[in-house]
Amino acid sequence: MERHPDPSDGRAVLVHITEAGRRVGRSRHEDRTRHLAPLIAQLTPEQRQSITEALPALTRLAELGRARR
Repeated sequence: MERHPDPSDGRAVLVHITEAGRRVGRSRHEDRTRHLAPLIAQLTPEQRQSITEALPALTRLAELGRARR
């Protein structure tokens, strides 16, 4: 990650994700997928559908949590 002063607002900082940061993010995502996929496979189709239907609400919760920081 790179940080630079915002040229239009001295109080702010602009953040840029580097390629190394992208690789770390992809690696973590792949690790979570590898861990969760076998667990999700053990759920019933109805349980998987329930998770799918809950995703919009869960996404909104994550957005609200980020906004509070």
